[in-house]
Amino acid sequence: MAVFLNSFLPDSDADSKLQLVDEGLDKLGTEADSSPYKLINQADIATILKPRRAFSHKGTYGHALLIAGDIKTMGAALLCASGCLYGGAGLTTLSVPESGLTALNSVLPEVMYLERKQLVKIKSLKKYNAIAIGPGLGKHLEVIGIIEELVTLKVPVVADADALNILSKRADLLFHLAKNSIFTPHLKEFDTLFGKHKNWWERLQTARTMAKKLGAVIVLKNQFTFIVDQEGDVLINPTGNPAMAQGGMGDVLTGLIAAYVAQGYSAKAAALLGCYFHGKAGDELAVDHHNITASSLAAQLPLSVKRFLR
Repeated sequence: MAVFLNSFLPDSDADSKLQLVDEGLDKLGTEADSSPYKLINQADIATILKPRRAFSHKGTYGHALLIAGDIKTMGAALLCASGCLYGGAGLTTLSVPESGLTALNSVLPEVMYLERKQLVKIKSLKKYNAIAIGPGLGKHLEVIGIIEELVTLKVPVVADADALNILSKRADLLFHLAKNSIFTPHLKEFDTLFGKHKNWWERLQTARTMAKKLGAVIVLKNQFTFIVDQEGDVLINPTGNPAMAQGGMGDVLTGLIAAYVAQGYSAKAAALLGCYFHGKAGDELAVDHHNITASSLAAQLPLSVKRFLR
């Protein structure tokens, strides 16, 4: 089945109406005349998702480090950590200002704590299977220094929110992040990072170009989120709904994608799974709820994945 791209754009133009979207990822890159726009379906996710194995343990599912939160924005850090925790990472460590430690221990006792000053011990960060940075982080000098250290570390990161805003002003950092990093901007963050655009069609073309240049996956968030892979292909996520239009959803998604990276999925697979189940959990909650909080969505994630596997 094929549909037109403008079905997934809020402000399509004449060019986008001419673009066909094929359903399913099975023929991606296999045919010269195949469309670079693909609609993700349930079968694609079933192919990627790995059920939990017998005799596995917390070490089997990786260790994620999340660098998030500031004194006045601890909620973003906690939501990011909840996305990672409920997303199934074996271990989740959150680096927040010390003032947030009481909140962390009260709300998410399963999540470990790392002092910010420990982040300067750059070699010690290599033990983590995934690193995400940005939600509620702020843009002060300490944060810039952390991103500079991560560039030196040469490991892929999941970058969101304030990390993206910092990278938008530091091309030297942006273009030296490790390949297979994942960027998760919403509309305004995307335009801050890559310049102003007139419409979503233009954004998609920029995303395709920049994903190839950076060797990264770009997750351009919308009701129908676009996952643009390192080859410039646009994979359209079909899950999600307007009930999810509340603050904190992006923080949960960042943590969720980090959880899948920690579990050993590739950057592209982690983005696909994260976006699909983030939206799927929202769709299931929207059956009985007019609007959905980010906290409730995070808690729904294990239920949604379990139902999918059945």
